[in-house]
Amino acid sequence: MKNNYNRVLPTNELLYDRWDKAKFLGCGEKTSIYDSSVIMGDVEIGKNVWIGPFTLIDAAHAKLKIGDFCHISSGVHIVTHDTVDYVLSSGGLPIASGDVIIGNNTYIGGMAIITKNVNVGSYCVIGANSLVNKDIPDFSVAYGTPAKIVGKVIFDSDGKITIDYFE
Repeated sequence: MKNNYNRVLPTNELLYDRWDKAKFLGCGEKTSIYDSSVIMGDVEIGKNVWIGPFTLIDAAHAKLKIGDFCHISSGVHIVTHDTVDYVLSSGGLPIASGDVIIGNNTYIGGMAIITKNVNVGSYCVIGANSLVNKDIPDFSVAYGTPAKIVGKVIFDSDGKITIDYFE
């Protein structure tokens, strides 16, 4: 790997093929998932998806769907539940959960967190280190903690893409 690609990876990434892992999980064609990624529960992953190293895709308590041609950058956590009420009530209240849907052609920046009951639209950009705890509509650029919509993705008639940031 060092000689061919000038990359030094954790040993497990050298032993296990990330495209095979995606096939094993029933993902769409040309999808790759790094071995260091944790995938749990009812997860549906489309085609041409790249899921980077050290990610957590946790659908242990609800459904999680990732559309086609998405990139989930290193360290991203996508979760369908939280245990806050459960813990604060000494188990008297249930674990809170809700589906998460990521649309097509969406980029999730490194170390972002997407929480339960969230839909991120298609053609979106989520900035690194963002906390997404509410829906993000199609063609949106959002970042921050909590994430706020700060711009929109625009396709012109020639297929050129621009990002228009709000002032």
